[in-house]
Amino acid sequence: MKIFKITLAVAVILGLLSLMAFRLYSNKQVIDEKAKPKEEVITAIPVRVAHVEKLTKDNSLNLSGSFEARKELSIIAEAQGRLTSLTIQEGSYVQKGQMIAKIDDTGIRSQLATAEASLAKAQKDVERYERLLTAGAVSQLQLEEVRLNFQNMQTNVTAIEQQLKYTVVRSPMTGIVKEVGVEEGSFATPGATIASVVDVSRLKMVVKVPEIDIVKVHKGQQVEIETEVYPEKIFKGNVSLISVQADLGRKYDVEIELPNNKEFPLKAGMYGNVKIQPTNGHSDEKALFVPRNAVIGSVKDAKVYVLQADTTVSLRDVKVGEESGDKILILEGLTEGETIVTTGQINLSNGKQVKVLNERTAETVGAVK
Repeated sequence: MKIFKITLAVAVILGLLSLMAFRLYSNKQVIDEKAKPKEEVITAIPVRVAHVEKLTKDNSLNLSGSFEARKELSIIAEAQGRLTSLTIQEGSYVQKGQMIAKIDDTGIRSQLATAEASLAKAQKDVERYERLLTAGAVSQLQLEEVRLNFQNMQTNVTAIEQQLKYTVVRSPMTGIVKEVGVEEGSFATPGATIASVVDVSRLKMVVKVPEIDIVKVHKGQQVEIETEVYPEKIFKGNVSLISVQADLGRKYDVEIELPNNKEFPLKAGMYGNVKIQPTNGHSDEKALFVPRNAVIGSVKDAKVYVLQADTTVSLRDVKVGEESGDKILILEGLTEGETIVTTGQINLSNGKQVKVLNERTAETVGAVK
């Protein structure tokens, strides 16, 4: 009897252990089943889209260049001698006709005194020969010779007086001294550059315009100029000159002139950006644009994915132009109103099914053929 009870207890314990083992095994099977990765088949690729829009094309020309002095002249020595005085330095303001240097005139003054004495003698000779001619003591020919000598003396005095004027070097225009090429005490020769003067009351800027755009520019046309020095100030200028021949790069030099604002002074050598609005109706031209991120591939081999009515996409070749902000000009390959993919192209291929995330943009997709 005692053995039976022991056997029964062992059987009950073994049964409970077997039941627990079975439950644990079943739970493990369920857990393993849930832990297995499930393969989901994605039938539609999520994308965002936009429409091909016809917008006003910005045909303005944006060019850059540097400011130059409108006028620059060199002050040239016209006499020979030592510089006894030099009254300017680089950066000095000078007015037209102002004396800027003095050349030693001792030798020229000596020549002038001699020439004036000879002239006085020649004048007396003319007066004396005129009296002698009246008395019949000399011939008319002799009087003419004396008069000719007097005229030669006058010409000689005038020439020396002019040389004396050349010893005073004056500025040919009002402006700022850009460079001084000599020092006081140095020897000047005719033709030597004493200094150079620039007129910065008005400035000019020369920009290069491609041949395809030169027809949009006309003499006298007003332009806008921006600088890094005064980023919030827009300067106004006018086209003053258009070159008649292109350079080797098939670009034309266009000269723009503008007054130098005293409140916002500019200096020669500064850089500026010029905006030229086209004329002759070019400013209101319409063109097709798409977001820049819709275009894949290079500029020369550009492509876009076009959304079809059945929510599939087709890869299409397009020809693009210049960029305008976050949009790019479409020259060929698309029509106004077509829907193109802007994000998600990396997962796409021709004929792939897509799911449009920005539904409002795609409301009219069914109407696009």
